[in-house]
Amino acid sequence: MREYIKKIQSKKLETRKQIFAGALVVSMSFVCLIWVYSLGTRFGNTEVKDQALEDVKPFKLFSNSIGSTYDNISASVGKISTTKKVEPKVEEKQIDLTPVEYTDQQ
Repeated sequence: MREYIKKIQSKKLETRKQIFAGALVVSMSFVCLIWVYSLGTRFGNTEVKDQALEDVKPFKLFSNSIGSTYDNISASVGKISTTKKVEPKVEEKQIDLTPVEYTDQQ
């Protein structure tokens, strides 16, 4: 693959532009074919058409989208608790330490 790229880089600028345009046309044609194919399955379903007619109300689609996004996030992250857990405060016992000096008594 690297040899092929080096071979293209060694060609004239006009030739490289033509190769780029050709590759762009081929890849975009592939994307458009997939998109057109998916339109047939999307608009061929009558249940989707009926649901689309019901959701024409203003901001209904937006609110449904926000709700489903929140549901998806909460399902993947888990239930996020907004309340802070309060742990009972335990008083620690304080021990006074007195220094002890050792002397060598022999």
